[in-house]
Amino acid sequence: MSNRLRARLAPAAIALLLGGCALQLQPVADFGGAASRVAATYKPFGPGIAASCEQRERYIALGGAGAFDDAVAQRAAATKCAPLKEAGATAALFGQALADYASALAKASGAKATAFDGDIKDISGAAAKLANKDGTPVFDSTKLGAAAKIARAAAALALEGRQQALTRETLRDNADALKTVVDAMKSYAGSVYAGQLADTRDIMAGELQRLVAASNAPAQGDVEAKLPWRFAQATVRADIAANELEARHVRDFAKTADALLAAHAELIADFDKIGGARRLELVAAFVAEVKALADDAAAL
Repeated sequence: MSNRLRARLAPAAIALLLGGCALQLQPVADFGGAASRVAATYKPFGPGIAASCEQRERYIALGGAGAFDDAVAQRAAATKCAPLKEAGATAALFGQALADYASALAKASGAKATAFDGDIKDISGAAAKLANKDGTPVFDSTKLGAAAKIARAAAALALEGRQQALTRETLRDNADALKTVVDAMKSYAGSVYAGQLADTRDIMAGELQRLVAASNAPAQGDVEAKLPWRFAQATVRADIAANELEARHVRDFAKTADALLAAHAELIADFDKIGGARRLELVAAFVAEVKALADDAAAL
């Protein structure tokens, strides 16, 4: 074989070898894609808590005695719920750290995720933001440290940019921090945010009952005066439905979060098998569970 022919074949041979290696880490890519979708599901929970609080306060003001000015009520609600906005910003950083880690793993695998490939994003820089955050009752310094570790691991993988950088040790070294991060996200979503949603829903349900009672028209001649109360019911029902849908998203997140940790543990335990497997059982189950929830949500 001539030197010129070897030179022409070399790039193709390298591409073929790299392509083969990429397929060997397909389960890692699939995990990354599904974990990225879980992080995307969690993303609205950060700003959502302050928004739900403000909605609750506006409904309380709407049903109170005395003069009512909607603009004044909105400003008062924003002021009262401001601390929750800061808490939500910290919560959002945990989601960013998870998204960064998931995306970094998927890219380091060298393969394309079989599902949710579009959810794999560039690294957001969550590590730098977490470094300047103070602990809170929900996200204490230990949890913040774990999120920062996951975010730094993602940045390191992205900087390395080579499949060889991904090893069993990389996954194992981040397993405890990942569990701390995911558990903190579950606690925030399932207790703090879900509790706020429930409080707001109770207030709205009470307002709806008041509107229904006020809509009663004993005679046909009374109907016209009751129309504003009747039309107002639709707005409240829509707000309640949106609240219930968000609460459902919180429950779905909790389910997939547990599956995420189980799948990550399997990647560590069976890392030596990834080279000969297109799929791992718990990783495939995790992807299927996330996909089922995504399909269900799309059908709503």
